[in-house]
Amino acid sequence: MFSHQDEQEWLRREREIDRAVHDGFGTVDRPGSWTEESPFALCQYFLLRLGGRTWLGRKLVPEGRTDPSSVLTPRMLMGEFDGMRFTREKVVFYFTPRPAAEHAAVLARAAKDHEADIDFPFPRLDSDWNEALVPAHVWDGSAELADHLDPDEAHFRAAAAVVLRDVVRPGDTVYDPACSTGRFVSSLGEAFPECRIMASDASAAMVDLARRRIPDAFVADGLGTPVAEESVQVLVLRFLNAEVLSADTAVAGFRSLVRLIAPGGHALVFGHTPVLPAVRHLAAECGLEVRSAVAARPGTEDEVFQFYLLRRPADAASTTSAPAHA
Repeated sequence: MFSHQDEQEWLRREREIDRAVHDGFGTVDRPGSWTEESPFALCQYFLLRLGGRTWLGRKLVPEGRTDPSSVLTPRMLMGEFDGMRFTREKVVFYFTPRPAAEHAAVLARAAKDHEADIDFPFPRLDSDWNEALVPAHVWDGSAELADHLDPDEAHFRAAAAVVLRDVVRPGDTVYDPACSTGRFVSSLGEAFPECRIMASDASAAMVDLARRRIPDAFVADGLGTPVAEESVQVLVLRFLNAEVLSADTAVAGFRSLVRLIAPGGHALVFGHTPVLPAVRHLAAECGLEVRSAVAARPGTEDEVFQFYLLRRPADAASTTSAPAHA
């Protein structure tokens, strides 16, 4: 991925940026630009599409964190997006800042508008501008990793209980093919006790942790076909993300895994790091409906995050073929 020295330099710079943009990324209503020379930071930029307008934002890393949160706040919204230019040495973003109150209102509306979408155009890159992935052994399960991951997904667990409340039925199968510690999918079992909870992970160590909550958790390659096609009413996809998979692998994984969704069933797509596939495009390609794409952190209106709820129409058959290109 990148060296410890590189990581420390990135974090130092992020702290400086966080302090420097406390009052915004430029002068309100005056076109501005922002140059990003660090390939490590490009995955922090996002585009928010809402009501025919596109907004540019950048995740910030405040004191107390060593990585960007999955939650986007009004301070991270830079302004209306006017374009960008990319070279091997830098990316220049063009935008027009708007008043802070308007930025907050935009995020609040996005959480309520089912057509709103958040896109992260860049994966995590290393110093050579190649995709950077967390080494596989990091995901191999430890109490320390569990302690880090579980608290940082509380907003995901709360959002899932809300969006699924009106769509799950007694006896439905809820399946997480990359369950990690099992904390997320077991929370769905607590919210919907009449559902059947299934969980698997490619890491045997993670499955051992998950079995404390889900005794039947099993080891399986989450990118394969770990259960029968069209057998799942709620599919949890929370690993098609930057740093976890390459962009091409994430796209292929999406196309393969959505075949598990039964007619009338749903999928949740989200993660600690940005979702890599262009979900709306792929959902349409695979015959799925996008019911919503943005959720708000519980107790807030203008702190939002990627959280896709997809549905396979009840009268639709699975898309069993996939194009050869992304």
